[in-house]
This record gives sequence, C-alpha cells and structure tokens, in this order.
Amino acid sequence: MDAVDILIVDDRLDGLLALQAVLGDPGLNLLQAQSGPEALELLDHHDFAVILLDVQMPGMDGFETARRIRLNSRHRQTPIIFVTAINKDDQYIYRGYEVGAVDYIFKPFEPHIVKAKVSVFVELFLKSRKLEEQAELIRVSEARERFLRLAELEVESLRRYRSLADAIPHVIWRAKGDGTFDYFNKGWTDYTGLSLEQSVGRGWQSAVDEGDLQELLRVWMNSMDNGNAFETECRLFNKKGEARWFWVRAVSDTNMLGVVNWIGTCTDIHDRKTIELKLIEAEKHANAASVSKTNFLANMSHEIRTPMNAILGFTELMLDDEQTPEERAKWIRTVQRNGDQLLKLIDEILDISKVEAGRLQIERVEVDVEGVLEDIRSLLRLQALDKRLDFRIDLDCSIPKKITSDPTRLRQILLNLIGNAIKFTSEGHVHVDVEWVPRSGMDLNSKMRFYISDSGVGIQPDHAGNLFQPFVQEDSATTRNFGGTGLGLALSRQLARAMGGDVTLSGSVPGQGSTFLIEVNADPVEGTFFIDTLNFAVPQNEKDQSYKGSQKLKGMKILLVEDVEDNQALISHFLGGVGATVHFVDNGKEGVEAALSYEYDAVLMDIQMPVMDGYEATRRLRAQGFDLPIIALTAHALKEETVKSINAGCTYHLAKPVNFNKLIELLAGIYRGKGLREDHCAI
Repeated sequence: MDAVDILIVDDRLDGLLALQAVLGDPGLNLLQAQSGPEALELLDHHDFAVILLDVQMPGMDGFETARRIRLNSRHRQTPIIFVTAINKDDQYIYRGYEVGAVDYIFKPFEPHIVKAKVSVFVELFLKSRKLEEQAELIRVSEARERFLRLAELEVESLRRYRSLADAIPHVIWRAKGDGTFDYFNKGWTDYTGLSLEQSVGRGWQSAVDEGDLQELLRVWMNSMDNGNAFETECRLFNKKGEARWFWVRAVSDTNMLGVVNWIGTCTDIHDRKTIELKLIEAEKHANAASVSKTNFLANMSHEIRTPMNAILGFTELMLDDEQTPEERAKWIRTVQRNGDQLLKLIDEILDISKVEAGRLQIERVEVDVEGVLEDIRSLLRLQALDKRLDFRIDLDCSIPKKITSDPTRLRQILLNLIGNAIKFTSEGHVHVDVEWVPRSGMDLNSKMRFYISDSGVGIQPDHAGNLFQPFVQEDSATTRNFGGTGLGLALSRQLARAMGGDVTLSGSVPGQGSTFLIEVNADPVEGTFFIDTLNFAVPQNEKDQSYKGSQKLKGMKILLVEDVEDNQALISHFLGGVGATVHFVDNGKEGVEAALSYEYDAVLMDIQMPVMDGYEATRRLRAQGFDLPIIALTAHALKEETVKSINAGCTYHLAKPVNFNKLIELLAGIYRGKGLREDHCAI
C-alpha cells in the first residue's frame, strides 16, 4: 500500500523535527513546509490525510493559510490540526475552528496524544481511499450489493462520527429541520446529567435558563426561514444545579427541499462572561463615582466659599476707619462664627474619610452621660432660644450616670442630630428623650437610646432613602434653604454603628416634623449610680473666658518655631498680651540651635516647615538632653498625627486653629511647675 501523505507546516526547523520524530512511520510520507505560501504550493500535487499547521508564522500566519487551503477544492475537507504554543484563549480557538480547524495541539505536546490524533485521521483517510476504490467496483456491481455496501459504510461513518464527537471537549448536538433534537454527545450528558432519552425532543430545554431559552428560540426561529447559521449566548444548568454561560453556534445541513438537520456546539465561556459582567458593573460604579465626585466638589465649593465670603468680606469691613468699635466687634464675631463653621466642615470631611478607609478608632472609656447632655444643652440652647423653640432634654427612665463609651463620638453624634433638628425647625419644639435598655437575650450589651423629635419641615417619603448618603441632602431645595454638606447624618450613622448601634429615621410627616433614633452600646460603669432627672448647671461659653490683661504668663520665656509670618505675629500677640516674652525662628534647624543656646520655659513647635520639620527638630532636641516641654502646634488634626508628635518627643499636641485660652492655661500650668505630667497628651 502507498504511504499516506501528511503535511507539516512550521516556520521553525526544531518544530518540524519534533513532529517528524513523533510521526516517523514507514506508512507515512511526511512533507514539510516552513511558510504558508510554501505549503500552498504543495496542495495541487498531493492528497493529504491531515495537515498539521503552526499558528504563529511570519508573513502569512496559520489562520490565513488555513483559510486559503479551504479555498482549494481538492483540500476543502482535509483535516487541519493547529499546533501552537500560545493563543490558548477561547477567542483564538474559536477563530481556528471558524477557518476550518478540527482540533488544537498545544506545545509542549505529549507525543502519544499527537500520534493518536493523527492516526485517527490517517485511518479515516485510508478508509476514504478504500471507499473510493470500492466505489469504482460498486459502480460495475449489482445495485443491491452497492446499496448494501453504502449502508455499511454509512453506519461505520456514523459510529466514527459519534466517537469523534464524544472525544471533543465541547457539547455537540443535532436537531431535525423543525428544531426537534435527536442527538447529543457525551459532553452534554456529562455536564447536564440528563440521559439521551431525557434530552431528545424538547427535554433539553429543562437545562436552559428560562430567560435565556426565550432568546435562544427567537434567534433560532429567525434562522429557520433561510437556513442561515446562528449563534447566541445562554446559561446551562449542570448536574449540580449551577448555571454557567455557554456560547451556542449552529449551522444547517440543507438539500433541495430545505433544511434537513441542524448541527450545533455549546462552548463554555463562563469565565470570560463573568469578567465581562464585572467590567460592565465596574464601569457603572466608575460613572456613579464620577457623578458623586462632581456633586461633592460642587457642594464643597459652596460650603467653603460661603463662610470664606463672610470672613473676607467682614475682614475688609473691619479695615474701614469709619466703623465704630461696636460694629467692629460685631464683624469680628461674624468672622469667628464662620471660621468655626469652616473648621467643623474640615473635621467632618476628615472623619468621613477615616470611616471609608476603615481607620476610624472608637474609644471605650468612662463617660459621664449627664455631663455630655449638659454640654449639648449649653452649646445648642442659644440657637434654640434665637428661634424661640421649646428645647428640652428629658429622661424616659432611670439611666446610669456613667457608662463605657466614646465621649467625643457620642457628643459629635448628638450635636449633629440635635443641631439638624434645630436647623430644620422654624417654630414649635425640639425634644430629646433619653432611654436606657439593659442587656437581654441575644444582645450582649446594654443600649442608650436618644429619641430626637421636632416640629420642623419633615421629610418626603421618597426622599428618605437619601438621608444617610454622604454629601446628599433631601433635595436641592434643602441645600438652598438650610445649607449644609449632607455629611452629618452619614457620619453620625457610621459612628453609631462603630459604637455598636445605629442612627435611624423613626418617622416623619412633611410639614409636621421628624423623629430620629440614636442607639449606642452603653454598659454601665461598675459601681455607678442611676439618675432619674437631669440637673443642668448654668451654661458657660468657653470663648467668654479670656486672659487678656491678666499677665498670667508674666516672666515666662517661650520659643516659637514657626515658618508662617502671620502665625508668628498672631501667637506672639496673644502670648505677649498676657505677659510672656516670645522669641521666634523660621524652621526646625534654627529652632534646635535656639533652644540649646538660650534659656526658655517652653517651646512651641510647628510641624510642617522648610529645611527641617518639627518631628525631626524635636527628636534632635530630645537626643541632646533637652527636657523642657515641647508643644506641637500644627494643622495636622488627625489622631494619628497626635500619636506621631508624642512619639517624636513632644509633650503636648495642639491642633490649629489654636484655642488661645487653652494654650495660655496650658503654658500657665507649665510655668507654675504643674504642667509637666507623665501622661503626655493632645489638647
């Protein structure tokens, strides 16, 4: 018998040699080509049983070579196996099948697998050649014998077709012209767990997602009229009930009467589809984030510019020589009030950023509940009086006087919620009812609840969902009429949740008012007593305290290390006004030299400075034995910065803008020999 021709195409000689070593057999005639054009020249001179074709070749790659091979009528059906070391992605595999490939072999390959695959096609080729020889005999034989032989060959071909279909790692199916399924390969039964008997007819539909089934049938029905190939995507359920995405593609087998059969494949694309869906979702989130960023910048611009406009405008008024002392005092209070508003805005932004970054730290210390409520009442009482509101804080039951919680965060939440109630109420009342609930059942902590009710504008039901979104208020009219950034409620809820509770809207009626509930963990301190009523002292505004003219720091020598000239003048003015002598230098390097050269009672150290910052200057002073108090004065207000200052060697940490009453009191304590304590802290 003549040797069977096999064509091997690879631009690399080592690739050709490797395949030749694997396929070397006396019954095989291996022809080699090192490019697509060279391979095409051999087509007219040989009948190849199979073609092994490299994908990556210079000039004409494997895909283009395969396409041109299929244009040659002599080799339109010749099996083509792609041999490649790359392009294992589904999209390249699909492309290979589209141009006529029957299989893929990936380098490095297993020799016995290559040999087995080639042997199948060689055998098919030999059978085909034998069929051609027998066909010549059949043409001169009796018709009955001819038909019998053809029937036998058809059965054999069908058996081999099914064996080949079962070996392919894809689902393969066949349906009649009307769409009734009559065959599935082993890939289908292994994946779905359905037997052939359960799948034929319309039984296969039970394995298809219901929503995707309608789209699949619609696409198929559109192709039935003209017999065109179709493709779509759908989810198929496996034997465990899990759905995965598949790419479905089908072509028709036609004759003079129309479509006889449909031959289709289902290829698993679940991983690729999952990535696509994630990318789509990520794009939606990115777009939403972009919109939020735009809204945030617009809100921040408004909220920062509004007090800045007042500060700059009233500062300019104070420069007018025609202003009376009373008017100047009024403008100064306005500037101070707007400065406080700016500081509150900055603190809220820092807090919400820490919450979102997961860096918020909650303290668990002893808290005097009555004292916190007294602070809240004294801070907000004047705002309520200005609007003639009935503002009350009452106890609904006995509560522990002292609990374990975070006093700063508790005060912040109450100020936000009660302040909002006063802001959005023009007449009527703002009531705060306090309730303590002991631990019980599954709840391992006692709770403190604060019900804040008002007779204000209320909230529309369809706007309630926006209440706790950062930088979002009920609607644009709310921002115009009442101002604010929309940070307060969002921050308060995050803080309350970090404290084991929550902030919720208990109820609201537009035009009649709202009630909010604050809940936090509140285990009583061991040995504390319970109170039934609140006894508030006469409120005193901290800013009314002033040391001006008191000479409280007379004789004290202070070194101020500060690079900003305006800050030098401001601090020197306040401290000099109470008797202190203030020397200042412009950077940390000069500060170290001055502190070691002259006698001072304390050093005020800015942190961010040119040449040498405050951290490094403090470390160098401590390393050289400087043991006097060093107070960090810095615009860095985060708790982490406080810790960093103390670790560098600072005795105290004061955040800018500086509360000069606190600074003077601290310096006075140091000067009297009472300020140096072992527990260094932030003020």
